[in-house]
Amino acid sequence: MAALMVAFGTFAQAPSYVFFRTEAPMDRAALKQVVGQVQDIDPLAEVFYSDDLTIIQVKRGLVSDAQLRTAIAQAGVALRPGTVDPAELAVTVTDQPPVYLVTNDPAADLLRYQTAVAEWNAAHPDQQVSAVPTHVNQ
Repeated sequence: MAALMVAFGTFAQAPSYVFFRTEAPMDRAALKQVVGQVQDIDPLAEVFYSDDLTIIQVKRGLVSDAQLRTAIAQAGVALRPGTVDPAELAVTVTDQPPVYLVTNDPAADLLRYQTAVAEWNAAHPDQQVSAVPTHVNQ
């Protein structure tokens, strides 16, 4: 019974996101290989990428960073050491409404977004933005 509860507890954990930066932009064939290799080790994983094909974001289940790094390398994509802090990826355009950035900390994500919205609304009274992210169901 205890083993069953431990196993259930493991699967009940929320998925987490990890970001990797490539040494060079991937081509579409390499991206397809990355998705295949990652899903081979974690069938429930989802792979996302930046427009310039230099950032790989993985929504993972139970695999480690090292396992993901190995799978991506097997696809022929060279990665820079370590992982990327999602805050580094925040949009830095200064005259655009705030963008909600999803990380592994929903409370911090919401606080960061609401702070940015408050600053935006104070500076742009004619272009008000809701402090409730559009993806949040009410």
